Amino acid sequence: MKDRLYYVDRLRIFAFAILLVYHSSAAFLPDMKWLIQSERTSETLSLIVDFPRAWRLALLFFVSGMGVSFSFGSGDGISFLRKRTVRLLVPLLFAMAVIVVPQVWYERMYENGYEGSLIDFWLTRYFTEGRYPKGNFTWAHMWFVAYLFVMSVGCYPLFRYLAQPGNKLAMWFERMSRTNLIYLFFLLPLVLNLALSPLFPRLTTALYNDGAWFAAWASWFGLGFLIARHHRSLIEGIIARRYLSAAIALATTVLLYRYAWTLPREQSIGSYADDTPLFKTGIFLLAWTMILTLVGFAAGHFNQPSGRLAALNRLIFPLYIVHQTVTLAALYYVLPLELSAIASFLMVTAATVLLSILFAVAVDLLPGPWRLLFGLADSGERRRAPARSSGTIRNRA
Repeated sequence: MKDRLYYVDRLRIFAFAILLVYHSSAAFLPDMKWLIQSERTSETLSLIVDFPRAWRLALLFFVSGMGVSFSFGSGDGISFLRKRTVRLLVPLLFAMAVIVVPQVWYERMYENGYEGSLIDFWLTRYFTEGRYPKGNFTWAHMWFVAYLFVMSVGCYPLFRYLAQPGNKLAMWFERMSRTNLIYLFFLLPLVLNLALSPLFPRLTTALYNDGAWFAAWASWFGLGFLIARHHRSLIEGIIARRYLSAAIALATTVLLYRYAWTLPREQSIGSYADDTPLFKTGIFLLAWTMILTLVGFAAGHFNQPSGRLAALNRLIFPLYIVHQTVTLAALYYVLPLELSAIASFLMVTAATVLLSILFAVAVDLLPGPWRLLFGLADSGERRRAPARSSGTIRNRA
C-alpha cells in the first residue's frame, strides 16, 4: 500500500464538486425555499438531485474524518487542536465577517428590495440587526466548517481513546468491518438521529438546536476516522466488495425513486420535507453504501499521484469558502433574464465553477499569513512541501 492515499484527495474533490452543483440547483427545486428562489422550477432537475442529496453531506463528513485520522500521526492534543483552530476556526470567522456578507446583501436586494450599496449594508446592517434569517449576521454555508471544528474538538478524546494500540472497541470495529457486517454501520447515524429527533425535530444547521443531525453527521465523521485508522486491514475488503456495495446502493436508489421521490407526498414513504423513519432508513443506507462504493472504486482504480490533483486539492477549501457567494450573485443577475429553469441552472453552475476557481487561484498567490484566512498553509510551508496537500492521510493503521 502506498504511503500517501491519493484517492482520498480525489474523493474530497468529488464531494465538493457535487456540493457546488447542488447549491447551483437549489433555487430551481420546487420542494425547497432557498436563499434566492426562482419562480421557474424544474421537477426533472429535482428528481436528478434527489439522488446525491441523500449522501453528499455524509460523504463530506466521512472524508473529513479520514483527514483527521492523519492528524493523529504525531503530536499531542494541544498541537492537534491548534492546527484545527488555524485550519477551520480562522477561515470560519473571516468568512462570516467578510465573504458571506454579499450573500445576504444580494438576498435582501432580491427579496426585500434593499437599495443600499454593499459597503453600506456591511457597515450599517450586517452586524447590527441580529441573526439570520430575521437579522443578517450568519455563517451561511460555512456551518459545515463550524460543525467540523466542533466535531474535531468534541471527538478528540474519543478518537485518542480509539487510537490506543489494542483498543477493544476499535478492534471490534475492525473485525466487523472485515465482513459483510460492515454494511450495518449505517445504523449508528440512523439510530442516533431517530433517538434525538423528538428533541431536535428540524434540520437547522444552527448547531445549538440541531442535535439529531449533528449526531448523524458526527457518526459519518467518526466512521471516516475509523476506516482511515484501520485502513491497512480494511481497504482490500472494501475494494473487493465494491460491486456488492454498488448493487445495494442501486437497489436502494430504485426503491427510493419508486416509493418516495416520484410519488405525491401523501402516497410516499417520506421525503426530504417529511423525513419519516422509513425514509431516513433508506437515505442513510444509500449514503453508507455509496460511501463504500466510492471508496472501493477510488482506492482500487484512482490511487495514483498527480500534480494537477495536488494543486486542485489545495484550492478546494478556498473554492468552497467563496462558492455560495458566487452562486447568489449569479442568481441575482441570471434570474431577471427569465430563461427556463434548466438554462438558468446551467448558467449559474458555470459562473459558480469558473469564478470560484479563479478566486481560489488568486488566493493561492497571497503571501504568508493572509493565506490562513482561506484555510491554506503559509507560502513557506508550501515551498517546503510542494507535493503535500491538506485533507490527505497516510496509512498508519
